[in-house]
Amino acid sequence: MADKDKGGKTGKKTAPLHPDGTGDVEEINRYREILARESSSLVFAALSEAYRRRNMLDQAIAVCKTGLHHHPGFVSGRVALARAYVDKGDTDRAVKELERVILTAPDNLIAQGLLLAIYEEKHDWDNLEKTVHRILSLDPQDERARKSWQTLRTQPTVGENGAGGEYREIVTQTLAEIYASQGYYDKAFGIYRKLSVQEPENPNLHERLADLKQQILHRSPRK
Repeated sequence: MADKDKGGKTGKKTAPLHPDGTGDVEEINRYREILARESSSLVFAALSEAYRRRNMLDQAIAVCKTGLHHHPGFVSGRVALARAYVDKGDTDRAVKELERVILTAPDNLIAQGLLLAIYEEKHDWDNLEKTVHRILSLDPQDERARKSWQTLRTQPTVGENGAGGEYREIVTQTLAEIYASQGYYDKAFGIYRKLSVQEPENPNLHERLADLKQQILHRSPRK
């Protein structure tokens, strides 16, 4: 199978870059040689990262796309592609790649951290909060996620306010789950949000908040 790939795009001989003392050029040339011998090698992700560090973003993206054609489930390759898209300013494509990573590897903190940075920059507060809770459910001590949560938790949500602007007195997980079972995801989210303020290092609360935010973002909540 590998011999057939050698005549493909990745297997073509490319002119080596001239060394400049940075180390990246030597890496690039070495990885290119490996891919010239075996076009389906997983080294494409490392080559993409080396290209990206030298701001060779088109090459970084191209080599990842080719590599992912051979290995669509290779998480490191998809993260490398997302990073190249971010550096190129194409955050929409980066988000798509990172969300694909999260679907198969929800505990990948590198992908989660990249999403957090993108959503912060885009001021996409709903997706930012979902991502913050994802991260804190995995690592309650993550500094960047904790800082984002400090800011986000001061903002009221639909589920936290009553019609008259008063905050509800009852905040229990049981009540939150009753609301969730009835499709009132925004109200359930508001209760869990308050509970997480009381227990900011409880990963189970953050995990549930991430799930509820996902429901709110992808379904129309009942009024």
